[in-house]
Amino acid sequence: MKDIFDECDFGEFRLNSRIIRTGLWESQKEMGNLSPEIFLRYERLAKNHVGLINTELISMYPHDRFSEYSHSINSTGFIKEFKYLTGIVHQYGVPILAQLGFVNCNVNGRQNIDVNDLTIEDIRQIQSDYIVASKKIAFADFDGIQLNMGNNYFFSKVINPKENKRKDDYGGSTINRLRMILELIKVIKDSSDLHINCRINLDGDSLEVAKLLEKVGADSIQITKPSSPQYFTKDSGNKNILFDATDKIASEVDIPVILGGGLSDMASINELINSTNIEFVSMQRPFVYNPTFLSEWKSGSEVESLCNTCNNCYWKKTSTCHIVHEE
Repeated sequence: MKDIFDECDFGEFRLNSRIIRTGLWESQKEMGNLSPEIFLRYERLAKNHVGLINTELISMYPHDRFSEYSHSINSTGFIKEFKYLTGIVHQYGVPILAQLGFVNCNVNGRQNIDVNDLTIEDIRQIQSDYIVASKKIAFADFDGIQLNMGNNYFFSKVINPKENKRKDDYGGSTINRLRMILELIKVIKDSSDLHINCRINLDGDSLEVAKLLEKVGADSIQITKPSSPQYFTKDSGNKNILFDATDKIASEVDIPVILGGGLSDMASINELINSTNIEFVSMQRPFVYNPTFLSEWKSGSEVESLCNTCNNCYWKKTSTCHIVHEE
């Protein structure tokens, strides 16, 4: 039988467990720089049986909707500081990916550009900015990139047929709506050894999107929802609504597929990985409550996260737990 704490293959990586840590907000920066508390948090994550770490959001552009609560790829100390952070994580044999994304499209001197108003020059600028970002990420010794194409980030709008009404080669069919991202992935894969993880929303054409991403060179996929974690509701069978779709995608692609959230106890996760094609599960809020909880799970002293899913860390955009601080 499979177990959460199996040593297992994840593409080119050998993981210490099947649990993927998903980052979200960053609230412990000091004047835009990484603080000792941030380095300590990542060390606690890495030394306590997490399989793979995705960083908190690294914002592609300044003055973005969430740039106040995120790292910046354009920080003057980005390579130096994150190289120190990745070095800490790598001491424990844990791979770490840099999560990249943006919400507001502000390029070429224009603000809040709609998907349908992007010029070809704008598209090339976004692609160029990501390629430059990937080089910084490689210099900082990250193992890869998580392209945030889910939730309500800009790339999710590019993919979504309800948002993307373009009439050129970047709109219409699924492959056309993905074209900007497919072209980007191909260049990054041709010019680096970075692992590329794509975080995509559950949608009507998620399976087709996943297959196209795999074909062009994406190394793994995480399935999520456009809404906040508070709304990871269940269907009529009392089952997380991501389960069936993630299971289907995992059965039809040959790259690792991660279930994005919704589970926080050992029994449910072990049942899932033994009854479906899903082998990896991501978590965010349980790690905010306690970055070391997997060690308690492994020792048997706890079998369920004590996070009560109050969502204050989400709504208040913090990387720390308000409940813990109040106790």
